[in-house]
Amino acid sequence: MSILTRISINLVALLGMVILVPSTPVYAGKAGAFIGGAVAGQVIGQTHRNKKAIEEQEARAAQPVQQAAPPPATQSTQQRLEELDKLAAGGYITQEEYKAKRQAILDRM
Repeated sequence: MSILTRISINLVALLGMVILVPSTPVYAGKAGAFIGGAVAGQVIGQTHRNKKAIEEQEARAAQPVQQAAPPPATQSTQQRLEELDKLAAGGYITQEEYKAKRQAILDRM
């Protein structure tokens, strides 16, 4: 347990004793200790949850980053023209679209 955790537990216990002082001194110590213990339990629990969350975050950060798959190989000019011919023969594109796309493919050469 770290020094800061111990200090905070002691301060919370002391604060609990000071704030809730009943009229009889016998009960004041017991009530303060009870309240201080309850609050200290919450502080310790939250500290533990924070520490666990930080450890999980550090573990995730230490994992290697997955690289994206390389882009697919580009088709050759001949393959693109053959695919364009199939689209035109199947009626999927108009004759004007065929001519424009064919010229664009040839211009890239």
